[in-house]
Amino acid sequence: MGVLSTFADSAFTPTVILLLLFCTAYLFLRSQLLETDEYPIINKYPFDWTHRKAKAVFAQDASGLIRDGFAKFKRPFRIITALGSRVILPSEYAEWVRKSPDVSHQALVAEDFFAGHPGFEGVTAVSDPSETLIGLIKSRLSQNKFVDQFSNCALVFLHDSWGEAARWHEITWAKDGTNLIGRMSSSVFVGEQLARNEQWQKISISYAVNMFQGARVLRSWPAWTRPYIHWFLKECKVCRAEVKNAGALLKSEIQRRSPAVEKYEDTITWMHNAAKGRPYNATSTQLGLSMAAVITTSELLKQSLINICAHSELIGPLREEIKQAVDQEGWSAATLAQMLLLDSVIKETQRLYPMSEVNLERKVVRNTTLPNGQHLRGGTNISVSTSRFFDPEVYERPTDFDGTRFLKLRKQGGKWENSASVVSTNSDHFVFGLGKYICPGRFFAAAEVKTALAVILSEYDVRLHSDYVPKVFRYGFEILVDPEVRLEIRKRT
Repeated sequence: MGVLSTFADSAFTPTVILLLLFCTAYLFLRSQLLETDEYPIINKYPFDWTHRKAKAVFAQDASGLIRDGFAKFKRPFRIITALGSRVILPSEYAEWVRKSPDVSHQALVAEDFFAGHPGFEGVTAVSDPSETLIGLIKSRLSQNKFVDQFSNCALVFLHDSWGEAARWHEITWAKDGTNLIGRMSSSVFVGEQLARNEQWQKISISYAVNMFQGARVLRSWPAWTRPYIHWFLKECKVCRAEVKNAGALLKSEIQRRSPAVEKYEDTITWMHNAAKGRPYNATSTQLGLSMAAVITTSELLKQSLINICAHSELIGPLREEIKQAVDQEGWSAATLAQMLLLDSVIKETQRLYPMSEVNLERKVVRNTTLPNGQHLRGGTNISVSTSRFFDPEVYERPTDFDGTRFLKLRKQGGKWENSASVVSTNSDHFVFGLGKYICPGRFFAAAEVKTALAVILSEYDVRLHSDYVPKVFRYGFEILVDPEVRLEIRKRT
């Protein structure tokens, strides 16, 4: 036994040593390869071959890294992120990104979030080169014909969640805002009956969060291991379970409707009709819609209401505008179009709290050249800094929240005449993107946020808790609503 043990040890030890040497060489070469191009790394540290420290600093202070990078290098540079290396471009390059035929948003999403892997079906649908889901959003969800439906959903949700008490009481706005948008979106995506299903409500909201977490964990493994290791990672198992459960719920709903699927007015029916008998994945479509819509839209809603509460002088004029519009038109797209102050408040919220330190995220699909002459190799991931949103040469008092800012710019005309509305973008305000990859669901999202805010302000008094000071939660590039935000409400009489 001792001889066998000694033999095993002697055979095993060289193997371990070789593996360790291989891994060390791999990590060292990977770190050196990033230094062979024209883009210096702002968060590079000695002997940080695994980029552990680089990723930790990125998570803690991505904003500071971007600021320091431009101050130090005076040109585009690299940041090591949780999802790999990213070249950061200045805001002035937004127009170049908009026009360039050599970059792709869908290709970046597909790679960064593992399209095609089990559990990431929502990403597969969103990044599909055939743009089936994108086409559905553009043709059906951009018509703003759901405003009355949204208002009814909001009224029911608020009645059930907030009640009718005429006394001040605290609400869980971080949770309620997400659930409200989830409920409104699902009523159009899957119809009223399934939208009310608690299990569906949970999946439609949690899938995006779990998918991002699964991608973050999977990205930490070497590329060649990912097709295998994802089967064993807890975070990826959660995603696969949610896909399975979502599929079962959708199958049951489709069977319940059969054979009269066509009579319903939601994305289940629209996809069924568009397929014309061809096989399609209803689960991927629905998870893709939820992933693209619920989290980003609910963040905008939540931060907008916080800003309104922090600037309570806006509440009176907003209520007057809302009442006048609803009294004239009822709840319709025409009603929302009259709410110009509310539109301005939402767009200003986007500007000051854009959800990310960067935007216009793209993958370079073929070698190309930047306006300053620097080369970008195919396969490079790029992002544009949102620093222009805070440029005093573009915006007066850019660090201040001014709910009337875009209302005033709209009246001034000029370059803002056709881009002051929340659904419009330009190189000075591109939260919804620019060009070919501009957010196709922005009309739907804006209608949801406007309707939700209009209903809330009409039905409830809202204020910040006396002990709460507004702040945001930052992690990496992300700028999110404070999960511990404290608001109080009471039913208006």
